[in-house]
Amino acid sequence: MKRGLSTNVVIIQDTMKRDYEHKASHWKAWTAKHKILERLFDTYEESFQKLPRMLLVIKDSNPGTIVTWDQKMVDGNKAIFGRAFWAFSASNDGF
Repeated sequence: MKRGLSTNVVIIQDTMKRDYEHKASHWKAWTAKHKILERLFDTYEESFQKLPRMLLVIKDSNPGTIVTWDQKMVDGNKAIFGRAFWAFSASNDGF
C-alpha cells in the first residue's frame, strides 16, 4: 500500500481473490484501504491538528517563506480545515 497510495479498490479486491481466494466486497476493500491509510498517515482529524505546527516549522526553517492557512469554526468549538498555502522564499525571490 505504501508503494501505491492511489491503489484502486478493485485492485485490492483482485489481490484478495488471487492471493487468498477470498471475494471481498467493495465496501470491505474500501474500508481496509482507509484503515491502512490511517495507520500510515493518521486520521484526517490528527493530520489537521498537526498542520499548524508543520507549517510553522516550514516557515521557521526557511526564512522569508510565506505561510497561511484558514479554518472555519462550526458548532462553536469545532474547526474545519479550509486551505493552506506556502511559498518558499526561493520561489518568491524568483518572481
